[in-house]
Amino acid sequence: MFRKCFYFLLLLILIPLQSWSQLSSSRELKIAGNSKQIKLDSLSIYPNSFIALKGKDTLKPKDYQLDYCTGKFTLLHSYSDSILLKFQVLPFDFSKTYKKRDSSIIYQENKGDRELFKIENNYSVNDVFGGTELTKNGSISRGVSFGNNQDLGINSSLNLELSGNISSNLKVLASVSDANLPIQPDGNTNKLQEFDQVFIQIYNDNLKVVAGDFWISKPKGYFLTYKKRAQGLTGEYSWLTAKENKWTTQVSGALSKGKFNRQIIQGIESNQGPYRLVGNENEPFILILAGTERVYIDGKMLTRGQEFDYVIDYNTSELTFTSRNQITKDSRIVVEFQYSDQNYARSLFQTATTFKSENVEFWLNTYSEQDAKNQSLQQSLSGSQKQYLSEIGDNLNLARISSIDSVGFIENQILYRITDSLSYDSVLVFSVNPNQAKYRATFQLVGGNKGNYVLDSYNALGKVYKWVEPINGIPQGQYAPSRLIVTPKQNQVVSSGAKIKLGKGLTIESEAAISTMDLNTFSTINNEDNQGFAEKTKLSHHLEFGKDSVKNWSIESKAEVEFLTLHFSPIEQYRLVEFDRDWNTRNRGYTGNQLAANVGSNLKNKKFGSINLEGQHFSIGNDYKGNRLASEGNWKQNGWEAKWDASALYSSAIDNNNFLRHRATISKDLKYFKVGFTDDHELNKFQNNNFLKTNSYQFYDQQFYITSSGDSSGSYYKLFYRERYDQRSDSSKLISVAKARTAGGEIKLADLKNQRLTVLGAYRSLVVSDTILLPQTPENSLVGRVDYEARWWKSALTLNTFYEVGSGLEQKREFQYLKVNDGQGIYTWVDYNNDGVKDLNEFEIAQYIDQASYIRVFTPSNAYVKTYSNEFNQSIYWRPERIWNNKKGILKVLSLFSDQARLRINRKLNNFDANTAFNPFATNVDDNRLVSAGSTVRNSLFFNRTSSVVSAEYTFQDVRNKTLLASGFDSKKNASHEISLRWNIITTFSFEMKAQSGTKLSSADYTIGRNYNYNYQLIQPSFSFQPSTNFRITLDGRLANKLNELALGGEKCLIKEIGSSAKYNQTDKGSLQGEFKMIGMNYTGNTNSAVGFELLESLKPGVNYTWNFGYQRNISKNLQMSIQY
Repeated sequence: MFRKCFYFLLLLILIPLQSWSQLSSSRELKIAGNSKQIKLDSLSIYPNSFIALKGKDTLKPKDYQLDYCTGKFTLLHSYSDSILLKFQVLPFDFSKTYKKRDSSIIYQENKGDRELFKIENNYSVNDVFGGTELTKNGSISRGVSFGNNQDLGINSSLNLELSGNISSNLKVLASVSDANLPIQPDGNTNKLQEFDQVFIQIYNDNLKVVAGDFWISKPKGYFLTYKKRAQGLTGEYSWLTAKENKWTTQVSGALSKGKFNRQIIQGIESNQGPYRLVGNENEPFILILAGTERVYIDGKMLTRGQEFDYVIDYNTSELTFTSRNQITKDSRIVVEFQYSDQNYARSLFQTATTFKSENVEFWLNTYSEQDAKNQSLQQSLSGSQKQYLSEIGDNLNLARISSIDSVGFIENQILYRITDSLSYDSVLVFSVNPNQAKYRATFQLVGGNKGNYVLDSYNALGKVYKWVEPINGIPQGQYAPSRLIVTPKQNQVVSSGAKIKLGKGLTIESEAAISTMDLNTFSTINNEDNQGFAEKTKLSHHLEFGKDSVKNWSIESKAEVEFLTLHFSPIEQYRLVEFDRDWNTRNRGYTGNQLAANVGSNLKNKKFGSINLEGQHFSIGNDYKGNRLASEGNWKQNGWEAKWDASALYSSAIDNNNFLRHRATISKDLKYFKVGFTDDHELNKFQNNNFLKTNSYQFYDQQFYITSSGDSSGSYYKLFYRERYDQRSDSSKLISVAKARTAGGEIKLADLKNQRLTVLGAYRSLVVSDTILLPQTPENSLVGRVDYEARWWKSALTLNTFYEVGSGLEQKREFQYLKVNDGQGIYTWVDYNNDGVKDLNEFEIAQYIDQASYIRVFTPSNAYVKTYSNEFNQSIYWRPERIWNNKKGILKVLSLFSDQARLRINRKLNNFDANTAFNPFATNVDDNRLVSAGSTVRNSLFFNRTSSVVSAEYTFQDVRNKTLLASGFDSKKNASHEISLRWNIITTFSFEMKAQSGTKLSSADYTIGRNYNYNYQLIQPSFSFQPSTNFRITLDGRLANKLNELALGGEKCLIKEIGSSAKYNQTDKGSLQGEFKMIGMNYTGNTNSAVGFELLESLKPGVNYTWNFGYQRNISKNLQMSIQY
C-alpha cells in the first residue's frame, strides 16, 4: 500500500515538472550552416537573449538578420559547420493582433450625424506622398500676385519634411524647401540650427545616398584633410567579402559652398573683439559658412557659445571672445574657416575608398575643386579682361583693372560724370543730373598716398568719393576707382596609403600624395609649378610587458619621415595648428622641399600615466634646418598630478636660433579641494654675427590656483593668481620690458534648490617699463560675468539676472537705402529740400503699406572705436495665482494681480572710468565719452489677466538707444505710460479702451533736420459687435495731442479719428474684411520736415480718409485666391 502511494505521489510531482519544462522561455536550436530564412519560434524573441554560435565563436550581428517580432532568422553567409542558436521567447507573438472585443462595436467607416468626433483613417488618395510608413510634414503652395503698383508676379513656397520606410530595406529622410534664406544662424550657441539644409537621403545599413546639401569630412589618411559644405550628390556603400574583409567607397559630385582660409591674429590688449575675418585674397567683407570655423588660442581649440569661449557673427565675419578667455597682447589666435565665394561657380569632386582586413588597411582618396572660369557670378569679365588675365600667369598682383563703367543714368544709384581737371583727364565727379550722371564706379582702399580719391560724404544710397589733386606727382588720397579681379583656381589632391601589421606589435604605415594647384586657369604661363608631391612613412612598435610586476606597463616606439616638394599644396592645413611656430618658420618666407623626421618612444602605465620623448628634424630646402628634442607626459599618483610639454630647438637659417620652451602643471588633491601651480616659459634667441636680433624674446608666465575636487559639471570653483614677465632684445641682451598681474576665478553653484549661479571674472594689470622695445600702452582691464536664475513658490516668482563687463571694439555702422517694389519695404523717401538727392535724413518709416518702397541695409565697415562695455539684464515675473488661486479673502484678491518687470542696460564708453565702466546704473555719463548705449525699462501690472470677462493692464516703458554711425551719432527715446481695459459686456458685445501719455525724442549730430522732442497723449476707445463666430464689426476712435519742444520748433498736432472695420468668415470658403477711417489733422508747423512727417503720421493737414479691403477665397481644396487693396 505504501509503495502504491509513493508511486502515485511521484507521478503527481513529475507531471507538473514535465509541463513546466515545456513552458520554459529558454530555447536552443541547431541549424545547418547554409540555411536561408527560417522561423525560430511561434513566439516573439527577447532581443537581449539571442546568441548565435559557430563552434566556440560567436557570430556578429552583421552576419545575420533577425526579426525579433516575427522570429524570422536569416543567415547572410554560408558556413560549413552547423550553427547553434540560443535565445529566450516572450509570452506573446507581437506580430499578431490581439483584441478582446470586435472593434466594429464602437467604430464604423460611415459616420452618422452624431458621430462627429469619431477617430477616422486620415489617409486619402489625394495624398501626394501616400503610404502608411512615411511621416510627412510641410506645405506646398503656388500663386500669382498683381496690382496697380506692381507687375504680375509668381509666388511659390515649398516646405516639406519626410521620414520613414520606402521599401522593406530602404529608408528615406528628406528636408525640402525652396526658401532662399539670406542669413545664417547666430553663432552664439554651441549647437547650430541649420535651417538652410535642403536634402533627400536614402539609406540602409550598407548604403547612403544624399542629394542636396551635405557635409563631406576628412577621409582615412594623413595629407588629405577637409570639412566641406557642398550641394549636389553624394553616395556611400560598404560591403563584406567572403573572408569578412570590409570595403567602403564614397563618391561625391557637387557645387562647393565655400572657400577655405586660415587667418592668424595677434590679440590686442584688453580687447575681447570683434576681430574681423577676411578672405583668402584679403577680401574685407565676407560671409562665413556656419559651423565651418575652428578657433584656437595658444594652440588650444575653443568651443563656440555664449556660455563657453567665443561667439561669431557669420554674416559680418566678426569673432568675439567671452569672459572665459581674457584676450591680451600675448594671445595667439588662429582661425580656420570657410567662406562663401561667389566670384565663380565652384565644383567639387571627391572619392574615398578603404579596405580593411585583420592585418591590412588600404585607402585611396581623390579630391578636386575648381572654379568654372566661364561662369563668373559676382564679377563680370569681358573678353579683353579674360585675355589680360591669360597673359599675367600666376602674378595675381597684376590682376587689377579700372572699375569705371558706363551704364547710363539709373535712378537710386550713386553715379558720376567724367570731366577734366587741372590737366588731369577722366576725373569722376558725383552728379544727380540725368544728362551727365552716366558712370558707375566702385572704389577700393589702396592705402595712404596711393590713390587720388577720398571719402567725401554719405547719402542714403551709399558713399560718395571726391577726387583730390596730387602734390608734386604724389597722390593725396586713399581710394582708387579700381577692382582686383579674382582669378579662377583649381586645387586637386590624390592620396593613397596602406597600414600593415607585420606581427608582434610591429606596424608600418605609408602614404603618398600628388597635388595640382593652378592659381589662374585662364593662363598656361607658370604652369610648371602647379604639381607637387608628398610622402610619409611611419614604423611603429607596441610592446606590452607581460610579467605581473610590470603588467601595467607598455612602450610604443616610432620612427617616421615626411617629405614634401616645393609646390605641394594641401586642401587644408593638415599639420598641428602651431607647427610653424614650434619650428620658428612662421612668416619667414623660406622656400624649398621640406623634410621632417621623428624618432620617439612613449612609455605608458595604465594606472599612472605616460612619458613621451622624441627627437625631431625639419628642413626647408637650403633655407632652414632645425633639430628639436621634445618631451610631454602626464602622471597621477597618490593625489598628485603632473602634466608637461617641453622642447629645445636648435636651427640655422639666415639667423641661428635657439628656442627653449616648456609648459608644466603640478597639482595636489587634498580631498576637499585641489591646489596647483602652472608655468609657461619661452626663450627664443635669434643671433647673427654675435648680435642678438630684435625679434628675440623671453617670457615667463606662472600661475597659482586652488580649485574644487572631483567633477566640474556640478558645483565648481576656481581661484587663481597669475604673473607674466616679458623681455625683449636691445641687440646685445634681453632686458625686462613689461610685467602683468592677473587675478580671477570662477564659481558655479548648480546644487542649490531651484537656483543656479555662475560668477567668473579676471582683473589684469599691465605695466610697461620700456615702450620703445615694446610699443604698448599700459592697461588695466577687467572681464567678468554674473548669471543667476531662481524660481520660488512653484514658480510663482521667477528671477533672472545677467551682468557682464569687458572691453572691445565697436564698429562704426554704415547703411544705405535700397529701392524695392512698392508695399514690400519699410521706409519712404520725403525730399525735404527738393534737391532730388536722397539724403540720409530724408527717409522715414512708412505709416502705410503703399508708401513702403525702401529698405535699410546695414553694410560693414573697417572703422572701429575702442570701447569699455557693461551689460545688465534683469527680469522678474510674479504670478501669485499659482499659489493663492484656491485661497480666500485678501489672498484670493491678490491672486488676481500679476506683474512682469524687465530691465536691460547696454553701455559702451570710449575711455575707461571705473565709476561708469562697471556701473550700468550710472547717469552722469558725458556724451563725448559715450559710443553706444541702449536701455529698456518695462513693467506691466495685470489685473484678472486670464479672465474672459474683464481685465486691465498698466504698462510703463522707457526705451532709449544711441548708435555710432559712420556719419555720426543717432539717438532715439520713447517713454510712455499706458492703461488698457478689456470688458466683454455680454457674449456679443465687447469694449476696449487704451489711454497713453509719453515722450518721443530723435537726435542726430550729423544733421539738424531730424531733431525733435515731443510729448503726446492719446485715448483710443473701441466697441465690437460679434453676433456669431463668422461675423464681427468694430467701431473705434482716437483722440491724440502732440506738442514738439518749443526750442526745436514748437510744432503741434491735434488728431481726431473715427473709423470702423468689419470681417466676415465663411468656414472652408473664404473671408471678407474691410476698414475705413476718417482722420482730422489740426497741425501747426512746417509740414515738409522730419518732425512734420512724424506728427502727421505721413498724412496731410485737414481731413484724411484711409481705407483697405481684403478678400480671400478658397476656390478648391488646393487653390486659394487673395485680393488686397
